This record gives sequence, structure tokens and C-alpha cells, in this order.
Amino acid sequence: MSWVDRLMAAVGERPRGLAVDWSAIESRMGTTLPSDYKEFCGVFGGGYFCDFLTVYACAGGADSELVNTCEENWQIAEEDESGRNYYLPHGLFRPKQQAGLLQWGASIDGDEFAWLADPSVSPDSWPVLARDDAQYAQRFEMPMSEFVYRMVADASFGGFGGFGATGEAPYLEPSS
Repeated sequence: MSWVDRLMAAVGERPRGLAVDWSAIESRMGTTLPSDYKEFCGVFGGGYFCDFLTVYACAGGADSELVNTCEENWQIAEEDESGRNYYLPHGLFRPKQQAGLLQWGASIDGDEFAWLADPSVSPDSWPVLARDDAQYAQRFEMPMSEFVYRMVADASFGGFGGFGATGEAPYLEPSS
């Protein structure tokens, strides 16, 4: 059973079966994206887990919150030095150029969730990096969908930023 399947069962959702144009999205990103993220998008589209965590997803077609967020982050980093410094010590991922953060989600508290993306390795091996608004960071050696599952459904997981599964039934509030 995949982590997406476990997450789907935990939140009581059925797969939406969204047709996502990964060719267009990955061309725009300049890189292949992790397979569990693609599976996640086809099943869930967009939404908020437990009124806390959102994953920048693709709700079908070639539109992508992930790509839009990455392009905004790249612009922020290019505008001035403080924008570049915000992403230190890792910097921002640059396809085919530089390893760094590739943000895939955020919390209502300002926490940011990203892959530590590296163009020299398979995207399926990219770990998760969680950062709070004070830029305290914690690395998790797991795929994005496992991290989301553990944050919302695994009470034994320590969570991040003071948030973790509470033992109450996790849920998803779809954005569309």
C-alpha cells in the first residue's frame, strides 16, 4: 500500500482520478517531480489537511500551484539580497543547476515544507525539509506523501512546528 493510499484511507477520501498534464508541468519546472507527489495530485487535487497543512498541488490539466509557488520564490530570490538570504543555507533548487529547496507546501502558521531537491539524483529520493517562520529546519528522510500522512494521521510521529497528529480523525477540506 502506498503512502498516498494510506493517507486517502486515513482522511476517508476516494481518488478523484484527476488527469494532470505532467509533461507540461515538468517542462515548466525544468525537472521531473517525485512519483508520490504525482500520485498525490491525481488522488487529492488541492486542499487543506486538518485546517493546518496545504500541499501545492495540481488539480488537473497543466495548472500547478507548485510551479506558481516555485516561480514566485525564484522571483523573490532574484529581486534582492534579503530574498536570496531567506532561503539560506540551502538556497533554491534550480533545475539542472543547483540543489536546494523546492517548496511543495505550507502550514497556516507559516511553516514551509519543501524537498531538498538535487538535480544529480532521482526525485524519488529527495528528502523533505520542514522550516518554521524563524527558519528552524528539520530534515525528514521520507517522501512527501509519507510526511503528510505522518503529520495528520500518525500520533506517534513527533510532527513539526508544534503540529502533529492529535489522535482525532484526520480530514481533508478540498479546495475545489
